[in-house]
Amino acid sequence: MGKLMPLRGTQLYVEEFGENNEEALLYLHGGPGASCLDFCYEQVKLLGEKLRVIAFDQRGVLRSGAIKEDTDFGLHDIIADCEALREQLGIEAWTVLGHSFGGYIALKYAHEHPRSVKKVIYEAPTFDLGLSSKSMIKRALLLLDTEHEYNRYIQQDSYTTKELWHAIGKVYQELGEEKKDSIYLKSFEPHELNSIYEEAQLPSELWGRSQKYTQKLEEEGMIFESLLPIIPLVRQPSLLLHGKFDPVLCEQQKEYFMENAPASKTVVFEHSAHFPRLEEPQKYQDEVASFVLETVPSQ
Repeated sequence: MGKLMPLRGTQLYVEEFGENNEEALLYLHGGPGASCLDFCYEQVKLLGEKLRVIAFDQRGVLRSGAIKEDTDFGLHDIIADCEALREQLGIEAWTVLGHSFGGYIALKYAHEHPRSVKKVIYEAPTFDLGLSSKSMIKRALLLLDTEHEYNRYIQQDSYTTKELWHAIGKVYQELGEEKKDSIYLKSFEPHELNSIYEEAQLPSELWGRSQKYTQKLEEEGMIFESLLPIIPLVRQPSLLLHGKFDPVLCEQQKEYFMENAPASKTVVFEHSAHFPRLEEPQKYQDEVASFVLETVPSQ
């Protein structure tokens, strides 16, 4: 079970496993605003056998304290919360694992606080929301039988990242909930993923909290900036994990990472899409644990 921790004027919902293990791993969920619930369903327990694993709902998300209308909130607050949490837990430096949009946060965190982040793991990440949005729209349109007006979003280069991001919602509305969920899964069924959230039996009002979180991030606008240019500047060892069928990490981002990320390794999950930790859990656990525990040669 997790606990609420007072931190920087709010309360963060934090789960921790393997507290006696030496090497610490911080998990950053995506979404934006998806929570750490599905990561804590299985992987955090498996990884907790070898690592000290910390996962939390970012401020304003699900079980953490809500963001009020008049609250000033942005991407910098998520990173500041990571640092405050690390200090409060007495961890000198940790490995950071970011899933999807959490990969965007992990990259920025590692760049801004290199002494706090030993290594970085990216699970099916986005480094550029515009490129990911185009890729997701393209994948969604394959499931619509007829030629569609939304093809313009992938055929033209005139749209801004923000416009592409908002276009996803329109395309997904056309698809319907089940088809939309199927885009993110390969060896897992949508109902299996949804059952994880249903089993948590959380009050319905908590699920709406993320809307304010996402709205504030969009208004700030930093999430629409590409982080590809800082990939070569992050010197910590890094591991890229992605499903072969993932719609979020497009080929362009993957190639840029492989060519420009120092001390990096890439692992492909052949039977997964956006959730390799759920679709190939044993391989995921093995790759993450071995990477975190691997000794880095002295420079």
